[in-house]
Amino acid sequence: MSNSTTTPSSKAVFAKHKSVAIQNDNNSNNAASGAKMSLVARFLIFIFIPSFTGFTGLGVSYLQQTRPQEEGVKPHVVDFDRDFVTPFLLAMALVVVLGFQTGGFSNGPNNRTAALSWPKTRKVQRVRKERVIVEDEEDKKER
Repeated sequence: MSNSTTTPSSKAVFAKHKSVAIQNDNNSNNAASGAKMSLVARFLIFIFIPSFTGFTGLGVSYLQQTRPQEEGVKPHVVDFDRDFVTPFLLAMALVVVLGFQTGGFSNGPNNRTAALSWPKTRKVQRVRKERVIVEDEEDKKER
């Protein structure tokens, strides 16, 4: 009863697994090469998000101006630099940083990394040395 030969069914299973693994490698290479965003999509992200943020700040400032003011308080004045440009620049900086962190907004499986990288830790093994003295009952009886 030697088990040196492999049954045909197990060979077929391993062959099937090998072909699936090769197909997965080919698919991941194809996905990584075509995973970049189009130029139009990047342009929309870099223009639309900061512009939306700036116009939101400008709109909130306008709403604050139309609110009835209490007596003795200076009325709110809409300031373009403070209400549009500052939120626009902050949102633009956020989009640029996220663009660098994600590798140009690519969504390939090989390009997925965390925004923050945690330091690697080493597991420290502590070695305990114990000295155990075992006295045999026979030695006690002889004494």
